[in-house]
Amino acid sequence: MNQGNPFLRECDDCTVDVALYCLGALPADKAQAVEQRLHSGCPFCLAQAAQYAAVAEHLSLSVAPVNPPPALRQRVLDRLQLHAVPAETTERRKVVRGKDQPWIKLPISGVEMRPLIGDKTFMVRMQPGAVFPKHDHPHAEQCYVIEGSITDSDGLTLRAGDFVVMSSGTEHDPIHSANGCTLFIAYAD
Repeated sequence: MNQGNPFLRECDDCTVDVALYCLGALPADKAQAVEQRLHSGCPFCLAQAAQYAAVAEHLSLSVAPVNPPPALRQRVLDRLQLHAVPAETTERRKVVRGKDQPWIKLPISGVEMRPLIGDKTFMVRMQPGAVFPKHDHPHAEQCYVIEGSITDSDGLTLRAGDFVVMSSGTEHDPIHSANGCTLFIAYAD
């Protein structure tokens, strides 16, 4: 824990609360406070919630299933209104719907990210004129341009349908999007 810095101490508290929220283990008042932070768009809380939700999902797959009493099962199904909807996520597949993971504003003007699975598969959206600053690639990165275009400092422009792989250890000078773009990013290692 971060004892000296009040901001870091608050972040540690948020991390613990968000983790417990994702597990359904927070008292109602604290759960409501976490929901308010998530609805406010706090990028730190949203990123933590995305990561812990994935962990919670994996935890649920690691225990042997137990059949609940029929009355409890029906109450849960009625409450979730899922009794006519087939399961989308199974042991062999994970479905992430458009509304499942929100776009998170990054501290870079005009740039947002949308986590899909953990921190290795996500989407990036850049508004027209946005510039992503110089950065390095500690992992091999695969990038597919879904829409729009993006240009690197060498003048290479990638357009919708283009794909590029950058090896780990690559340092990348600033990139920009004149007209805006949406990218799919996956780390290969």
